[in-house]
Amino acid sequence: MKTVLLADDNPFILETLAARLRNGGRQVLTATNGQEAVDSGKGSHLDLAILDVSMPVMNGLEAAERLHEMLPRLPIILFTSYADAMQSHPEQAGVIAVFDKSSRLYDLFKLVDACLWEKENAG
Repeated sequence: MKTVLLADDNPFILETLAARLRNGGRQVLTATNGQEAVDSGKGSHLDLAILDVSMPVMNGLEAAERLHEMLPRLPIILFTSYADAMQSHPEQAGVIAVFDKSSRLYDLFKLVDACLWEKENAG
């Protein structure tokens, strides 16, 4: 079973995405801020992280950097309302994609499936 770390400070978004990911047969660890996301990554086998950029305590960019230091092969998707502004440096700290929150969620789940398939079949 693939494990996805999902971090967002909006409870509705967090629970909606987590439920959909679980329905797809994945284990989901949730966090409401960047520090919780980093703490969840310690000692866990993660296959993918989806991080909101704007969160309290520690933002998603800093959390991505710390997760990348701990788990350099972990693919990270930034999930944000500011995707257009972030497209200039999407490969920073293990970030493989920046996904705009206003886009169709179907496209996010297609991206998740593609990332997990690629990770499973790499090497």
